[in-house]
Amino acid sequence: MSHWQSLSVFLAVAEEGSFSGAAKKLNLTQPTVSFHIDNLERRLGCPLVDRTTRGTSLTVYGELLYANTRKADDMLRAAESQLRAMIAGAAGRITIGASTIPAEYILPALAASFLQSHPGVEVDLRTGDSQTMLEAFDGGDLPIAVVGARPGGNYEAYPLWQDELVLVAHPALAARLSPAPSAEEILALPLVARGKTSGSMRAVNEALADHGIDPGRLRIAFRVGGNEALKAAVVSRAGAGFISRWAVKEELAAGHLTVIDLPPLRIVRSFYAVSRPPLVPECVRLFWEYLLASGK
Repeated sequence: MSHWQSLSVFLAVAEEGSFSGAAKKLNLTQPTVSFHIDNLERRLGCPLVDRTTRGTSLTVYGELLYANTRKADDMLRAAESQLRAMIAGAAGRITIGASTIPAEYILPALAASFLQSHPGVEVDLRTGDSQTMLEAFDGGDLPIAVVGARPGGNYEAYPLWQDELVLVAHPALAARLSPAPSAEEILALPLVARGKTSGSMRAVNEALADHGIDPGRLRIAFRVGGNEALKAAVVSRAGAGFISRWAVKEELAAGHLTVIDLPPLRIVRSFYAVSRPPLVPECVRLFWEYLLASGK
């Protein structure tokens, strides 16, 4: 016999004002109700209920026990409600790790759309370069990661969206180049570059190598940690830089930057999602399905 079962009977007696009322409410026999109350009084060593011919009333001890038991019951009911909401996918936290382009330009709108139909859910979006996010995923800190290069090893990666990386520069710098710059002209350019663990830099290096340009010969003048820093450096004429077309949409439209065409070189990459099953709570699984559907 659990203590909570006896306390539940005590709550019913206190609120119904009689053993018979509690028995009816709980679908128990009246002797069973009496048994539970007697058991509580013996265990606690004090009278909890005054019994009269007109019903019952709580003693001073019973009043104290009722106040605290009522609070505990309310807390348990709230916890049960929250658990049911989590099981249904209507509540819970979704932690996502993403490399900078999807974190800054894709996932905020996607998560906002998801939250419109799941308003009780909280999204925690963490940002870093692809390698950092994969390390966090490996360490068990993230159930879902979105990165800018296909992960090696034993990852089961799902392709999502495509992205074009373009070489941009201040218009004054771009004007000094040939309409179709040669490999030697590109190698002579001062470049602003993301860190070596960045998924975008990996994609750039692979594409250059495929077209006969040794990435090791690039003239890196300035390394930065993010896209905003890269854009600011390029606008300030620190050099040219490879960056997602999504990231420079406004700067290109305003004429602050221009794209340096590199025919036949076109650098297109995909973003990939990885997950760690089982995806719990349910809202994480629902978001995973939503994420995969967005890439179709």
